[in-house]
Amino acid sequence: MSRLALRVLAGTGLLTGTLLAAGAALGAGAPVALRITEFGQGPTLVLVHELGAGRLAWMPLARMLIGRYHVVLVDLPGHGESPMPDPFTLEAAAAALDQVLAKQRPDSTVLVGHGVGGVIALLEASGHPERMRGVAVIAAAARSPNPIPDQQREMFLRQIDEHYADFVRVMFMTQGRDSAQGVAVHAQAALVPPATMKSYLRELLILDATGAVKRLKVPLLFIGAEKSWPADQGWPEMAKRYGYDEARDVSWRRIGASGHYVPQDQPDSVASALVDFTSRTLAPAPAKP
Repeated sequence: MSRLALRVLAGTGLLTGTLLAAGAALGAGAPVALRITEFGQGPTLVLVHELGAGRLAWMPLARMLIGRYHVVLVDLPGHGESPMPDPFTLEAAAAALDQVLAKQRPDSTVLVGHGVGGVIALLEASGHPERMRGVAVIAAAARSPNPIPDQQREMFLRQIDEHYADFVRVMFMTQGRDSAQGVAVHAQAALVPPATMKSYLRELLILDATGAVKRLKVPLLFIGAEKSWPADQGWPEMAKRYGYDEARDVSWRRIGASGHYVPQDQPDSVASALVDFTSRTLAPAPAKP
């Protein structure tokens, strides 16, 4: 694998350095139907997983939420039992997610996304704020810490094609909090068809979500991992680095003792952050005097 590929995968990694093009046209054709699992009663939390995972990856967190929420777990396009749009774009993925949100009660729904799922959640929240009361993103960047210059992009894509197995192994194994988790998440990601994974990666190399963040009309919660958020770094610095410095209504929570897979590493802390966030975003507006 080239030094360019290794540089991009270093540090926070490609998964937390993904970007999204806000306001772009949706993909052609009708949105695909995403597979979901839902349980519980109360306000709705729609949970969208990371690239290479599946909807059941949320179960450690979901078990802590079902006592007070209606929890909806979603398989991303091309993952699990969800079909892949053709042609694929992240905008088409957001359009598919919108069909799930359209079936919920907008006055009591919060959208939650992890990594690439968080990027897609940002696009959905920016494009359809009427579907929800708030959006939470977990370990998802709106601006890449390791951007690839335009002139090197084609070379990078060739590296993915020529060394796909090694690329995916490095990309996912470096995201684990330890080697055992890295092996587990890589094994899960290896189940995703290579054509699907490459389609996501091609999209992620050319996109920018900072405009979507700036245009958000609903409250935003950013949940960061210790692995990518140093203890001595304050929110203003982190926000600028990850592209949230122009968010208008944002709160944040840093979760200690966690790798990139924060919902699995520290489900109790993530649940607490989401409970606090939903208690604010779903609270009735104060009566006017």
